[in-house]
Amino acid sequence: MKSKTSFLFLSFLILLCLMSVSVIAQKQYLSTKDSDAEAIKIFNKAKSLIKNAVTVSIEYKMTTYFPDSKPAVINGIAKQKGKKYFIESGDKSFYCDGVSLVVWNRTQNIAQINNMDEKSGLMAPENILKSYDEKKYIFVLGQSVSSNKKTLQQMTLKPVEKRSEYSKIEFLIDKKSGLPEEIKMFMKDGSKTFLKINSVKMNQNLANSVFIFNKAEHPGVSVEDLRMD
Repeated sequence: MKSKTSFLFLSFLILLCLMSVSVIAQKQYLSTKDSDAEAIKIFNKAKSLIKNAVTVSIEYKMTTYFPDSKPAVINGIAKQKGKKYFIESGDKSFYCDGVSLVVWNRTQNIAQINNMDEKSGLMAPENILKSYDEKKYIFVLGQSVSSNKKTLQQMTLKPVEKRSEYSKIEFLIDKKSGLPEEIKMFMKDGSKTFLKINSVKMNQNLANSVFIFNKAEHPGVSVEDLRMD
């Protein structure tokens, strides 16, 4: 009996030691200094690919989940050529010619002309990854997963700023193309937005007319000029 008790006690001590080693060995992500260098490298490559492209066209599905509410689903497209961009998102289309921004609400058939500013093109392809950098977020490298015959790299970004509206942002990046496949944004208020990127086409010929709102193509449209001189 004494031998059996000693064996159990010894087994418990070994298990306790192994658990302690595991906790000590587990990396802590407390600041940007703890970020995984490989995650930053992969992310910056994706950002650079989109930024340096002459043109970018993206098709996406955005699903937003709210506590105690049905998910809101929007299918959209986004095209960019330099500072010019076109975005179709739900019942709204955004036309930016590099100087002015026209927002057309197809349900109300109203087009509003605004001055272009830094916040105008948050959904433009170049800006999808632009705001995430190693000074504002802790980069955590995840596992490699397979999906639809693609090998995807998981990574999680944790905001350093405590007042950030995000709890975390998760990315899936295609290892072969180097481009983002999916972005999941988790908010502190309990809501979350999943952006599934269905296709990315770069360096195609996009005419400048794509980024200009043509009133003649929208019979009965009401145009409101909200630009400030």
